[in-house]
Amino acid sequence: MKVKSLIVMVLAGLLVFSGNVLAERPPGAGGGGGGGGGGEPPDYGDLLIIYRDAYGVPYLTEDGCWQPLPTEDCPDTCTPVEAVDGLNEAPDDVWVIPVDPDTCAVSPECAICTEEVDFERINEARSPDTVFASQLADVLVNMATADCLSLDPAGRIVTSRVADDLTVTSSAIDSPLQNLAIYRQLMLTGSIGTDLPPNAEVHDTMARAIGAASSKTGEVNVDLVVYLNEIMGLTDESVQTIFDPKICINVKEEVMGNVQNVRKCFLDFSAYNYYRIPNFGALPDPAYIPESNPQPGTFEYLEEISPVPTFGVGVGLISNVVFDGNDNDETGNIGGFAQAADDTRAVIDYMHSWPLPIIYQTPVSCDVDPGADTTYDLSISDVSGLQVPVQMVDGSEGREFTVNIANAGPDAATGTVTVTAIAESGGVIVGSPWRFAFVDLAAGLSESWTTLFSIDLGERTKINWAATIDAEFDVNSSNNSVTATTNVKVTGGGGGGH
Repeated sequence: MKVKSLIVMVLAGLLVFSGNVLAERPPGAGGGGGGGGGGEPPDYGDLLIIYRDAYGVPYLTEDGCWQPLPTEDCPDTCTPVEAVDGLNEAPDDVWVIPVDPDTCAVSPECAICTEEVDFERINEARSPDTVFASQLADVLVNMATADCLSLDPAGRIVTSRVADDLTVTSSAIDSPLQNLAIYRQLMLTGSIGTDLPPNAEVHDTMARAIGAASSKTGEVNVDLVVYLNEIMGLTDESVQTIFDPKICINVKEEVMGNVQNVRKCFLDFSAYNYYRIPNFGALPDPAYIPESNPQPGTFEYLEEISPVPTFGVGVGLISNVVFDGNDNDETGNIGGFAQAADDTRAVIDYMHSWPLPIIYQTPVSCDVDPGADTTYDLSISDVSGLQVPVQMVDGSEGREFTVNIANAGPDAATGTVTVTAIAESGGVIVGSPWRFAFVDLAAGLSESWTTLFSIDLGERTKINWAATIDAEFDVNSSNNSVTATTNVKVTGGGGGGH
Protein backbone atom coordinates (compact mmCIF):
# COMPACT_ATOMS: atom_id res chain seq x y z
CA MET A 1 0.00 0.00 0.00
CA LYS A 2 1.38 3.42 -0.89
CA VAL A 3 2.64 5.69 1.82
CA LYS A 4 0.11 8.49 2.27
CA SER A 5 2.34 11.13 3.79
CA LEU A 6 5.93 12.22 3.63
CA ILE A 7 7.96 14.74 5.53
CA VAL A 8 11.23 15.54 3.83
CA MET A 9 13.57 16.41 6.66
CA VAL A 10 16.65 18.48 5.81
CA LEU A 11 19.20 18.67 8.61
CA ALA A 12 20.63 22.13 9.15
CA GLY A 13 24.20 22.81 10.20
CA LEU A 14 27.16 20.53 10.79
CA LEU A 15 27.45 18.47 13.95
CA VAL A 16 30.58 19.51 15.77
CA PHE A 17 32.36 18.12 18.79
CA SER A 18 31.86 20.41 21.77
CA GLY A 19 30.43 20.67 25.25
CA ASN A 20 31.73 20.07 28.75
CA VAL A 21 28.63 18.81 30.58
CA LEU A 22 29.17 15.54 32.44
CA ALA A 23 26.71 12.80 31.51
CA GLU A 24 26.25 10.18 34.20
CA ARG A 25 27.22 6.62 33.38
CA PRO A 26 24.83 3.73 33.87
CA PRO A 27 25.44 1.48 36.87
CA GLY A 28 28.26 -0.96 36.26
CA ALA A 29 29.74 0.94 33.34
CA GLY A 30 32.81 2.06 35.24
CA GLY A 31 34.06 5.50 36.22
CA GLY A 32 35.41 8.40 34.21
CA GLY A 33 38.74 10.13 34.43
CA GLY A 34 39.29 13.61 35.76
CA GLY A 35 40.32 16.78 33.97
CA GLY A 36 39.06 18.88 31.11
CA GLY A 37 39.86 18.89 27.46
CA GLY A 38 36.42 19.30 25.85
CA GLY A 39 36.09 20.97 22.49
CA GLU A 40 39.28 19.77 20.78
CA PRO A 41 39.14 18.56 17.18
CA PRO A 42 38.54 14.79 17.06
CA ASP A 43 41.52 12.61 16.20
CA TYR A 44 40.70 10.15 13.40
CA GLY A 45 44.30 9.12 12.82
CA ASP A 46 44.67 5.62 14.27
CA LEU A 47 41.29 4.01 14.90
CA LEU A 48 42.54 0.88 16.64
CA ILE A 49 40.73 -2.11 18.05
CA ILE A 50 41.02 -1.57 21.80
CA TYR A 51 39.91 -3.16 25.03
CA ARG A 52 36.34 -2.03 25.82
CA ASP A 53 33.63 -2.74 28.35
CA ALA A 54 30.09 -3.90 27.55
CA TYR A 55 29.10 -0.32 26.68
CA GLY A 56 31.91 0.10 24.17
CA VAL A 57 33.75 2.40 26.57
CA PRO A 58 37.53 1.76 26.61
CA TYR A 59 39.18 0.40 29.73
CA LEU A 60 41.82 2.97 30.66
CA THR A 61 45.15 2.72 32.44
CA GLU A 62 45.85 4.72 35.59
CA ASP A 63 47.34 7.35 33.27
CA GLY A 64 44.12 7.66 31.25
CA CYS A 65 45.39 5.76 28.19
CA TRP A 66 43.33 3.28 26.25
CA GLN A 67 44.73 -0.22 25.71
CA PRO A 68 44.96 -1.73 22.19
CA LEU A 69 44.28 -5.42 21.80
CA PRO A 70 47.08 -7.48 20.18
CA THR A 71 46.82 -9.36 16.91
CA GLU A 72 47.45 -13.11 16.90
CA ASP A 73 50.72 -12.76 14.97
CA CYS A 74 52.40 -10.33 17.35
CA PRO A 75 56.22 -10.77 16.95
CA ASP A 76 58.63 -11.60 19.78
CA THR A 77 59.95 -8.04 19.70
CA CYS A 78 56.73 -6.94 21.40
CA THR A 79 55.40 -8.72 24.46
CA PRO A 80 51.72 -8.09 25.30
CA VAL A 81 51.01 -7.36 28.94
CA GLU A 82 48.04 -8.03 31.17
CA ALA A 83 45.45 -5.28 30.99
CA VAL A 84 45.99 -2.66 33.67
CA ASP A 85 43.33 -2.45 36.36
CA GLY A 86 43.15 1.29 35.85
CA LEU A 87 40.55 4.03 36.02
CA ASN A 88 37.56 1.85 35.30
CA GLU A 89 38.59 -1.55 36.71
CA ALA A 90 39.42 -3.75 33.76
CA PRO A 91 38.83 -7.48 34.32
CA ASP A 92 41.85 -9.73 34.75
CA ASP A 93 43.50 -12.13 32.28
CA VAL A 94 43.15 -9.97 29.16
CA TRP A 95 46.33 -9.20 27.24
CA VAL A 96 46.90 -5.80 25.65
CA ILE A 97 49.64 -3.89 23.86
CA PRO A 98 51.72 -1.78 26.29
CA VAL A 99 51.58 1.98 25.79
CA ASP A 100 53.79 4.85 26.92
CA PRO A 101 52.20 6.25 30.13
CA ASP A 102 53.11 9.83 29.18
CA THR A 103 51.98 9.88 25.54
CA CYS A 104 49.73 6.77 25.39
CA ALA A 105 51.60 5.88 22.19
CA VAL A 106 52.41 2.35 21.09
CA SER A 107 56.14 1.72 20.76
CA PRO A 108 57.45 1.23 17.19
CA GLU A 109 58.29 -2.43 17.80
CA CYS A 110 54.68 -3.06 18.90
CA ALA A 111 52.95 -1.09 16.16
CA ILE A 112 52.70 -4.20 13.99
CA CYS A 113 50.72 -5.87 16.80
CA THR A 114 47.86 -3.38 16.63
CA GLU A 115 44.91 -3.63 14.28
CA GLU A 116 43.06 -0.71 12.76
CA VAL A 117 39.32 -0.86 12.11
CA ASP A 118 38.70 -1.47 8.42
CA PHE A 119 35.88 0.84 7.32
CA GLU A 120 36.09 0.08 3.58
CA ARG A 121 32.93 1.43 1.90
CA ILE A 122 31.36 2.55 5.19
CA ASN A 123 34.10 5.19 5.21
CA GLU A 124 31.51 7.35 3.43
CA ALA A 125 30.32 8.22 6.94
CA ARG A 126 32.81 11.10 6.68
CA SER A 127 30.57 12.80 4.09
CA PRO A 128 29.12 16.27 4.90
CA ASP A 129 25.68 16.59 6.46
CA THR A 130 24.36 18.07 3.20
CA VAL A 131 25.15 14.78 1.45
CA PHE A 132 23.23 12.79 4.06
CA ALA A 133 20.26 15.15 3.77
CA SER A 134 20.21 14.70 -0.01
CA GLN A 135 20.51 10.91 0.25
CA LEU A 136 17.75 10.74 2.85
CA ALA A 137 15.47 12.81 0.60
CA ASP A 138 16.02 10.29 -2.22
CA VAL A 139 15.15 7.42 0.12
CA LEU A 140 11.96 9.11 1.28
CA VAL A 141 10.79 9.83 -2.27
CA ASN A 142 11.40 6.20 -3.30
CA MET A 143 9.53 4.93 -0.26
CA ALA A 144 6.66 7.39 -0.64
CA THR A 145 6.13 6.56 -4.31
CA ALA A 146 6.34 2.77 -3.84
CA ASP A 147 3.28 0.55 -4.14
CA CYS A 148 4.62 -1.66 -1.33
CA LEU A 149 7.32 -1.54 1.34
CA SER A 150 8.85 -4.74 2.70
CA LEU A 151 12.02 -6.25 4.21
CA ASP A 152 14.32 -8.61 2.33
CA PRO A 153 15.99 -11.72 3.87
CA ALA A 154 18.77 -9.53 5.29
CA GLY A 155 16.33 -6.99 6.72
CA ARG A 156 17.00 -4.23 4.16
CA ILE A 157 14.13 -1.95 3.17
CA VAL A 158 12.64 -2.93 -0.20
CA THR A 159 10.50 -0.68 -2.40
CA SER A 160 8.20 -2.38 -4.92
CA ARG A 161 6.14 -1.05 -7.79
CA VAL A 162 3.48 -2.79 -9.86
CA ALA A 163 3.05 -2.18 -13.59
CA ASP A 164 -0.06 -3.24 -15.52
CA ASP A 165 -1.35 -4.92 -12.35
CA LEU A 166 1.05 -7.80 -13.04
CA THR A 167 4.76 -7.01 -13.05
CA VAL A 168 6.41 -6.32 -9.71
CA THR A 169 9.68 -4.36 -9.79
CA SER A 170 11.49 -4.42 -6.45
CA SER A 171 14.69 -2.82 -5.25
CA ALA A 172 16.44 -3.07 -1.88
CA ILE A 173 18.06 0.06 -0.45
CA ASP A 174 21.68 -1.03 -0.83
CA SER A 175 23.57 2.28 -1.16
CA PRO A 176 26.07 2.82 1.70
CA LEU A 177 25.28 6.54 1.83
CA GLN A 178 21.53 6.00 1.88
CA ASN A 179 21.77 3.39 4.63
CA LEU A 180 24.07 5.64 6.65
CA ALA A 181 21.55 8.46 6.18
CA ILE A 182 18.80 6.17 7.49
CA TYR A 183 20.94 5.18 10.50
CA ARG A 184 21.88 8.76 11.29
CA GLN A 185 18.33 10.11 11.08
CA LEU A 186 16.87 7.29 13.17
CA MET A 187 19.59 7.81 15.76
CA LEU A 188 18.85 11.53 15.91
CA THR A 189 15.04 11.47 15.90
CA GLY A 190 13.74 7.89 15.92
CA SER A 191 12.07 8.52 12.54
CA ILE A 192 13.18 9.02 8.95
CA GLY A 193 10.20 11.23 8.12
CA THR A 194 7.87 8.54 6.79
CA ASP A 195 6.62 5.14 7.93
CA LEU A 196 9.06 2.24 7.92
CA PRO A 197 7.88 -1.05 6.38
CA PRO A 198 5.37 -2.95 8.52
CA ASN A 199 7.01 -4.70 11.51
CA ALA A 200 10.29 -2.83 11.01
CA GLU A 201 11.38 -1.86 14.54
CA VAL A 202 13.50 1.30 14.79
CA HIS A 203 16.55 -0.15 16.59
CA ASP A 204 16.70 -3.24 14.37
CA THR A 205 16.41 -1.01 11.30
CA MET A 206 19.38 1.01 12.53
CA ALA A 207 21.52 -2.10 12.97
CA ARG A 208 20.47 -3.46 9.59
CA ALA A 209 21.30 -0.13 7.95
CA ILE A 210 24.86 -0.35 9.29
CA GLY A 211 25.14 -3.91 7.99
CA ALA A 212 23.83 -2.87 4.57
CA ALA A 213 26.25 0.09 4.44
CA SER A 214 29.32 -1.99 5.30
CA SER A 215 31.45 -3.99 2.89
CA LYS A 216 29.93 -7.39 2.19
CA THR A 217 33.15 -9.27 2.93
CA GLY A 218 34.20 -7.10 5.88
CA GLU A 219 33.17 -7.20 9.52
CA VAL A 220 31.02 -5.00 11.71
CA ASN A 221 32.37 -5.01 15.26
CA VAL A 222 32.01 -2.90 18.38
CA ASP A 223 35.00 -0.72 17.55
CA LEU A 224 33.59 0.12 14.11
CA VAL A 225 30.22 1.12 15.59
CA VAL A 226 31.87 3.29 18.27
CA TYR A 227 34.13 5.10 15.81
CA LEU A 228 31.30 5.45 13.30
CA ASN A 229 29.14 7.24 15.87
CA GLU A 230 32.00 9.61 16.66
CA ILE A 231 32.77 10.35 13.00
CA MET A 232 29.09 11.10 12.31
CA GLY A 233 28.95 13.54 15.22
CA LEU A 234 26.46 11.44 17.20
CA THR A 235 28.62 11.28 20.34
CA ASP A 236 28.85 15.05 20.78
CA GLU A 237 27.34 15.94 24.15
CA SER A 238 25.33 18.75 22.53
CA VAL A 239 23.70 16.37 20.03
CA GLN A 240 20.60 14.59 21.29
CA THR A 241 20.07 10.97 20.20
CA ILE A 242 17.57 8.26 21.04
CA PHE A 243 20.35 6.51 23.01
CA ASP A 244 20.94 9.37 25.47
CA PRO A 245 22.14 10.01 28.12
CA LYS A 246 25.67 9.49 26.88
CA ILE A 247 28.52 7.89 28.77
CA CYS A 248 31.42 10.36 29.00
CA ILE A 249 35.00 9.94 30.19
CA ASN A 250 38.33 11.73 29.79
CA VAL A 251 41.00 10.05 27.68
CA LYS A 252 44.61 11.12 27.28
CA GLU A 253 45.59 11.53 23.63
CA GLU A 254 47.60 13.72 21.31
CA VAL A 255 45.80 16.77 19.90
CA MET A 256 47.63 19.06 17.46
CA GLY A 257 50.98 17.80 18.76
CA ASN A 258 50.08 18.16 22.46
CA VAL A 259 49.20 15.29 24.80
CA GLN A 260 46.17 16.23 26.90
CA ASN A 261 42.94 14.96 28.38
CA VAL A 262 40.15 14.86 25.80
CA ARG A 263 36.52 14.33 26.69
CA LYS A 264 35.03 11.34 24.84
CA CYS A 265 31.37 10.33 24.93
CA PHE A 266 29.73 7.06 23.96
CA LEU A 267 26.14 6.13 23.15
CA ASP A 268 24.33 3.89 25.61
CA PHE A 269 23.07 0.80 23.72
CA SER A 270 22.21 -1.11 26.91
CA ALA A 271 18.46 -1.20 26.12
CA TYR A 272 19.08 -3.10 22.88
CA ASN A 273 18.77 -6.89 22.72
CA TYR A 274 19.35 -9.14 19.73
CA TYR A 275 18.68 -12.81 19.04
CA ARG A 276 19.73 -14.13 15.65
CA ILE A 277 17.33 -17.02 15.11
CA PRO A 278 14.12 -15.09 15.97
CA ASN A 279 15.41 -12.13 13.94
CA PHE A 280 15.86 -14.12 10.73
CA GLY A 281 12.87 -16.28 11.51
CA ALA A 282 10.73 -13.21 10.79
CA LEU A 283 12.45 -12.31 7.50
CA PRO A 284 11.75 -11.58 4.73
CA ASP A 285 8.66 -9.67 5.78
CA PRO A 286 6.15 -10.41 4.43
CA ALA A 287 7.21 -13.97 3.59
CA TYR A 288 7.00 -14.79 -0.12
CA ILE A 289 9.20 -17.90 -0.59
CA PRO A 290 8.30 -20.48 -1.84
CA GLU A 291 5.65 -18.77 -3.95
CA SER A 292 3.12 -21.60 -3.63
CA ASN A 293 3.32 -21.70 0.18
CA PRO A 294 5.41 -18.85 1.67
CA GLN A 295 7.25 -19.76 4.89
CA PRO A 296 8.68 -17.27 7.43
CA GLY A 297 12.48 -17.24 7.72
CA THR A 298 12.96 -18.75 4.27
CA PHE A 299 15.00 -17.44 1.35
CA GLU A 300 16.29 -18.73 -1.99
CA TYR A 301 19.79 -18.88 -3.44
CA LEU A 302 21.92 -20.51 -6.10
CA GLU A 303 22.69 -24.02 -4.94
CA GLU A 304 25.46 -26.28 -6.21
CA ILE A 305 24.23 -29.82 -6.89
CA SER A 306 26.71 -32.67 -6.58
CA PRO A 307 28.22 -34.90 -7.75
CA VAL A 308 27.45 -33.36 -11.14
CA PRO A 309 28.74 -29.72 -11.23
CA THR A 310 25.35 -28.17 -11.91
CA PHE A 311 23.29 -25.57 -10.13
CA GLY A 312 19.71 -25.29 -9.00
CA VAL A 313 17.38 -23.16 -6.90
CA GLY A 314 18.07 -23.67 -3.21
CA VAL A 315 15.37 -22.89 -0.66
CA GLY A 316 16.07 -22.98 3.07
CA LEU A 317 15.98 -21.24 6.43
CA ILE A 318 18.24 -18.18 6.53
CA SER A 319 19.55 -19.10 9.99
CA ASN A 320 20.47 -22.61 8.86
CA VAL A 321 21.97 -21.83 5.46
CA VAL A 322 24.01 -18.77 6.46
CA PHE A 323 24.67 -19.43 10.17
CA ASP A 324 24.44 -23.26 10.44
CA GLY A 325 21.59 -22.89 12.93
CA ASN A 326 23.81 -21.19 15.53
CA ASP A 327 22.36 -18.40 17.64
CA ASN A 328 24.55 -15.42 18.55
CA ASP A 329 26.57 -15.13 21.74
CA GLU A 330 26.11 -11.37 22.13
CA THR A 331 22.50 -10.67 23.05
CA GLY A 332 22.54 -7.07 24.20
CA ASN A 333 24.14 -3.67 24.47
CA ILE A 334 26.53 -2.46 21.77
CA GLY A 335 27.93 -5.97 21.30
CA GLY A 336 24.49 -7.26 20.35
CA PHE A 337 23.93 -4.24 18.10
CA ALA A 338 27.22 -4.83 16.27
CA GLN A 339 26.34 -8.52 15.94
CA ALA A 340 22.93 -7.67 14.44
CA ALA A 341 24.62 -5.37 11.92
CA ASP A 342 27.25 -7.97 11.04
CA ASP A 343 24.60 -10.68 10.62
CA THR A 344 22.81 -8.44 8.12
CA ARG A 345 26.12 -8.04 6.29
CA ALA A 346 26.68 -11.81 6.31
CA VAL A 347 23.28 -12.55 4.74
CA ILE A 348 23.83 -9.89 2.06
CA ASP A 349 27.25 -11.39 1.35
CA TYR A 350 25.71 -14.86 0.98
CA MET A 351 22.99 -13.58 -1.33
CA HIS A 352 25.59 -11.85 -3.51
CA SER A 353 27.91 -14.86 -3.50
CA TRP A 354 25.13 -17.26 -4.52
CA PRO A 355 22.79 -15.09 -6.59
CA LEU A 356 19.86 -16.55 -8.51
CA PRO A 357 19.41 -15.32 -12.07
CA ILE A 358 16.46 -12.94 -12.25
CA ILE A 359 14.36 -15.32 -14.33
CA TYR A 360 14.41 -17.86 -11.47
CA GLN A 361 13.78 -15.43 -8.61
CA THR A 362 10.41 -15.49 -6.86
CA PRO A 363 8.88 -12.01 -7.21
CA VAL A 364 8.40 -10.03 -4.01
CA SER A 365 4.79 -10.08 -2.87
CA CYS A 366 3.07 -6.74 -3.46
CA ASP A 367 -0.70 -6.53 -3.14
CA VAL A 368 -1.60 -3.04 -4.29
CA ASP A 369 -4.50 -1.36 -2.56
CA PRO A 370 -6.99 -0.35 -5.28
CA GLY A 371 -7.72 2.83 -3.36
CA ALA A 372 -4.07 3.77 -2.90
CA ASP A 373 -3.17 7.42 -3.28
CA THR A 374 -1.81 8.93 -6.47
CA THR A 375 1.84 9.89 -5.91
CA TYR A 376 4.54 11.57 -7.98
CA ASP A 377 7.67 13.66 -7.62
CA LEU A 378 7.63 16.93 -9.56
CA SER A 379 10.71 19.12 -9.74
CA ILE A 380 12.14 22.33 -11.16
CA SER A 381 15.85 22.15 -11.90
CA ASP A 382 17.88 24.70 -9.94
CA VAL A 383 20.19 24.92 -12.97
CA SER A 384 17.83 25.31 -15.93
CA GLY A 385 14.29 25.09 -14.54
CA LEU A 386 13.80 28.88 -14.55
CA GLN A 387 15.60 30.82 -17.29
CA VAL A 388 15.41 34.64 -17.16
CA PRO A 389 17.54 37.46 -18.63
CA VAL A 390 20.60 38.09 -16.52
CA GLN A 391 20.83 41.71 -17.66
CA MET A 392 18.04 43.88 -19.09
CA VAL A 393 17.70 47.54 -20.14
CA ASP A 394 14.67 49.29 -18.66
CA GLY A 395 12.07 50.35 -21.21
CA SER A 396 13.56 48.28 -24.04
CA GLU A 397 11.61 45.83 -26.15
CA GLY A 398 10.33 42.72 -24.37
CA ARG A 399 12.36 39.71 -23.33
CA GLU A 400 11.39 36.08 -22.57
CA PHE A 401 11.52 33.84 -19.55
CA THR A 402 11.12 30.05 -19.57
CA VAL A 403 10.03 27.70 -16.81
CA ASN A 404 10.41 23.92 -17.08
CA ILE A 405 9.13 21.14 -14.80
CA ALA A 406 9.73 17.36 -14.78
CA ASN A 407 7.71 14.46 -13.36
CA ALA A 408 9.66 11.53 -11.93
CA GLY A 409 6.40 9.61 -11.37
CA PRO A 410 5.29 7.00 -10.77
CA ASP A 411 1.83 8.50 -11.52
CA ALA A 412 0.74 11.24 -13.90
CA ALA A 413 0.67 14.70 -12.33
CA THR A 414 -1.78 17.60 -12.45
CA GLY A 415 -1.24 21.06 -10.98
CA THR A 416 0.03 24.57 -11.61
CA VAL A 417 3.32 26.44 -11.82
CA THR A 418 3.45 30.02 -10.60
CA VAL A 419 6.18 32.46 -11.70
CA THR A 420 6.53 35.78 -9.86
CA ALA A 421 8.74 38.75 -10.65
CA ILE A 422 9.23 41.46 -8.01
CA ALA A 423 11.27 44.62 -8.50
CA GLU A 424 13.37 45.59 -5.49
CA SER A 425 12.51 49.24 -6.20
CA GLY A 426 8.83 48.49 -5.66
CA GLY A 427 7.85 49.03 -9.29
CA VAL A 428 5.22 46.86 -10.95
CA ILE A 429 6.16 44.04 -13.34
CA VAL A 430 3.19 43.79 -15.69
CA GLY A 431 1.80 40.25 -15.86
CA SER A 432 3.34 38.97 -12.60
CA PRO A 433 2.40 36.51 -11.25
CA TRP A 434 2.04 34.16 -14.21
CA ARG A 435 0.29 30.81 -13.71
CA PHE A 436 0.63 27.78 -15.97
CA ALA A 437 -1.55 24.69 -15.61
CA PHE A 438 -0.56 21.13 -16.52
CA VAL A 439 -2.86 18.10 -16.66
CA ASP A 440 -1.88 14.42 -16.55
CA LEU A 441 1.83 15.03 -17.11
CA ALA A 442 3.07 11.44 -17.49
CA ALA A 443 5.93 9.97 -15.47
CA GLY A 444 9.29 10.56 -17.11
CA LEU A 445 8.11 13.58 -19.11
CA SER A 446 8.64 17.32 -18.75
CA GLU A 447 6.75 20.43 -19.80
CA SER A 448 7.88 24.02 -20.34
CA TRP A 449 6.34 27.45 -20.91
CA THR A 450 7.97 30.49 -22.53
CA THR A 451 6.47 33.93 -21.99
CA LEU A 452 7.27 37.41 -23.32
CA PHE A 453 7.42 40.27 -20.80
CA SER A 454 8.60 43.88 -20.69
CA ILE A 455 9.51 46.39 -17.98
CA ASP A 456 9.24 50.16 -17.58
CA LEU A 457 10.44 50.81 -14.03
CA GLY A 458 12.23 54.10 -14.67
CA GLU A 459 15.29 53.26 -12.58
CA ARG A 460 18.18 50.93 -12.08
CA THR A 461 17.13 48.03 -9.88
CA LYS A 462 16.98 44.25 -9.58
CA ILE A 463 14.14 41.84 -10.33
CA ASN A 464 13.82 38.80 -8.07
CA TRP A 465 12.14 35.83 -9.72
CA ALA A 466 10.60 32.70 -8.19
CA ALA A 467 8.94 29.67 -9.75
CA THR A 468 6.92 27.27 -7.59
CA ILE A 469 4.99 24.08 -8.33
CA ASP A 470 1.66 23.39 -6.62
CA ALA A 471 0.36 19.82 -7.05
CA GLU A 472 -1.78 17.88 -4.57
CA PHE A 473 -0.01 14.52 -4.56
CA ASP A 474 3.62 15.63 -4.89
CA VAL A 475 5.56 13.67 -2.26
CA ASN A 476 8.70 15.82 -2.29
CA SER A 477 8.31 19.56 -1.85
CA SER A 478 12.04 20.21 -1.45
CA ASN A 479 12.60 20.47 -5.22
CA ASN A 480 9.47 22.45 -6.13
CA SER A 481 10.87 25.99 -6.07
CA VAL A 482 13.72 27.88 -7.71
CA THR A 483 14.78 31.54 -7.83
CA ALA A 484 16.62 33.75 -10.31
CA THR A 485 17.68 37.38 -10.69
CA THR A 486 17.64 40.00 -13.46
CA ASN A 487 19.77 43.15 -13.15
CA VAL A 488 17.97 46.16 -14.65
CA LYS A 489 19.97 48.99 -16.24
CA VAL A 490 18.75 52.38 -17.48
CA THR A 491 19.93 54.01 -20.72
CA GLY A 492 22.41 56.75 -20.20
CA GLY A 493 22.63 55.98 -16.51
CA GLY A 494 25.91 54.15 -16.67
CA GLY A 495 26.91 51.49 -14.21
CA GLY A 496 26.83 47.76 -14.49
CA GLY A 497 24.53 45.19 -13.01
CA HIS A 498 24.53 44.21 -9.39
